[in-house]
Amino acid sequence: MSLKLVHIGSWGNDPGRPQREMLGDLPVCDITAYPHGSFEEVLDLEKPDAVIMLSTATFAHRAFLRYCKQRLIPTLHLYHGLMSVQITDDHRGSVKINKLAHLRYALGRARKLITKTFPFYLTALIKTQAKSREWFRFVYDVSKLASGFPIWQPNVAEDAKTTKCAVFTEADREHAHRVYRLALDDIQAVGNPDLISFGFDREMLGSYAPPAAANPTREVIYIDTGLVMQALVFQDLEMFARHLCRTARAMHDQGFKMALRAHPAHDQKALQKFLSGSGIDMIGKEEFVARLRQCAACIVEISSVTVIPALMGIPLLYANYDALSQLRFGPVLTSYPRGHILTDLSQVSAILHRQWKYDDARALSEWISANSGPLPAQQMPQRVAKLVDAMIGAKPGLQC
Repeated sequence: MSLKLVHIGSWGNDPGRPQREMLGDLPVCDITAYPHGSFEEVLDLEKPDAVIMLSTATFAHRAFLRYCKQRLIPTLHLYHGLMSVQITDDHRGSVKINKLAHLRYALGRARKLITKTFPFYLTALIKTQAKSREWFRFVYDVSKLASGFPIWQPNVAEDAKTTKCAVFTEADREHAHRVYRLALDDIQAVGNPDLISFGFDREMLGSYAPPAAANPTREVIYIDTGLVMQALVFQDLEMFARHLCRTARAMHDQGFKMALRAHPAHDQKALQKFLSGSGIDMIGKEEFVARLRQCAACIVEISSVTVIPALMGIPLLYANYDALSQLRFGPVLTSYPRGHILTDLSQVSAILHRQWKYDDARALSEWISANSGPLPAQQMPQRVAKLVDAMIGAKPGLQC
């Protein structure tokens, strides 16, 4: 099999990329590389035997899936994160929107919606002979989108459903079953690629040891999930930086130094400028795991990456204070035996000292076993390839 990536970055999310390029051995095309930039042309010209998608709930993805279904092309939804770190079984979800930030967010994307997303989806509805309930769902989803509620919760539209689904861990099989209405037999856990990305080895499982009391540089790492970029909670990057600075001061008062693993999509230079003089050390991807192995604890939001320190057995403090007081954490995190809701920054030291005295080795081992995903994680790509191969049948010269 061979693999080609087709994306719609020119619509606004990643403008300025070449129409055609190579990322390593992967051929990549923007939608503008096709004569009229239509989804049907992509399928007509590429003639894929299967399609892999990293998300399916947005209107653009749903339009593409409708054409795949019309042509009887099997599709695989490969999860791009661990969804069970969030609350996903109600309309609100884990995070409350910031209304002002959402207004700016929506206005910044209005042109794309009006000129690209909606016309492409409405055309797909017409050409694939959508049923009346699918038109009603479109209106319903637009109203949710305008209000800032996630259109993929508590479940998605019918046309967001794929032939098969690949998730990171067993915990997300139930999520995919409920949200995408796939049979459990059509959902497979393939492993957590974050473990590959950060160089996580099996020997690191449960490897955490409390720092020595005399250690003057005990470090608490804050793991950010990029809420401000999604118009959630924080009005802007400066407001988020003030939140971090206040947290760092509270850590310093209790004998800890704070470091930050910022979401990679942030403007790192702008964030670093706002944090100037705060004493907060920003951690890059390459040093993340090494710093985790030396830290005392992590303050976390609702990111898939939080599972990495949890698999090491590091105490997690769920940020539930100040602007994040209404943040809600999903079952993967609330079931973690070394997880603690943090509503008062002054209690960090007390929480950790209680944790360090408590013997929870058995509960931790059971949680790690249930949430590590298939191991070794390095074989995740092979598991996905095997799933695609089984989905379409092994034939010479297949293009996927």
